[in-house]
Amino acid sequence: MKILIVGYKGFIGKYLFNHLKLLGADVYGISSSEKNGIDGETGILSEQFTISPGTDAVIYLAQSPYYRQIPEKATHLLNVNVISAVKMVEIARKAKVPRFIYTSTGNVYTPSFQPLIETSSLNINNWYSLSKIHAEEALALFRNDMDITITRLFGVYGPGQTDKLIPRLINTILQGNKIFLERNQNDINDLDGLKLSMIYIYDLVEILTELLRKSFNHYLLNISSQEVLTLREIANKIAIFSQKQVNIELADKIRYFDLIADTTLLNQALSPIFTPFNIGIEKTIMQSLHPTNHCER
Repeated sequence: MKILIVGYKGFIGKYLFNHLKLLGADVYGISSSEKNGIDGETGILSEQFTISPGTDAVIYLAQSPYYRQIPEKATHLLNVNVISAVKMVEIARKAKVPRFIYTSTGNVYTPSFQPLIETSSLNINNWYSLSKIHAEEALALFRNDMDITITRLFGVYGPGQTDKLIPRLINTILQGNKIFLERNQNDINDLDGLKLSMIYIYDLVEILTELLRKSFNHYLLNISSQEVLTLREIANKIAIFSQKQVNIELADKIRYFDLIADTTLLNQALSPIFTPFNIGIEKTIMQSLHPTNHCER
């Protein structure tokens, strides 16, 4: 297979690129740090970009790094997450690429304490989720031209990740700072903080590889493991494997949702095998304390 990874130098992109290479795929990529890719300043795909002849699939992993700097960077967010994705799929269509995968997020859903299925209501009330929803809807219009799959990712973590929940928790615990848990507005006995679906990076790239190889009956797909953890459980496991004390405190702030994926469709389609969080978080912590090549098992 010949595969283009858009955003191949990002966290997921590096792992997927190396994994596909090891499998013998003809894989190439573009990055915002390179010419003829997505411009780092504007977020717009270069007019000079062309897809290599014979490409079998494109996976769009690129996303704006400015999702927290809103509304000041809203234009960049929309350019990367929507406009450049649409430009890329149109280039792929003209090049007769048969398959296109777009990585969206579980954050597109309306906040809820219930497990979220692919048909759950969507949240258009923040810029990040709105940008992903617009991209999903635009790309869906290309389904008559090629095989389009929208993957909604939940709780991706692993060695080498920065500026996300798990690395922030690891750093907080290593530095001896407090972790605050928010109470559940509907359950006074729920004192363990946010409940989350998680997936280890190696498991994610295995699933993405399968989706690159074959068609899927549903174009929207939640991706996560079946393991749901509370913030308290996650913090305690990090403390154990890092051999640190954890300082947990209940906050006055109330939470209005969890982030739990219903992965019925994923499990029916692929029957994936997942790395238990105990194993994944231990490897993540060990490699953060003793850095090695993060993209090799």
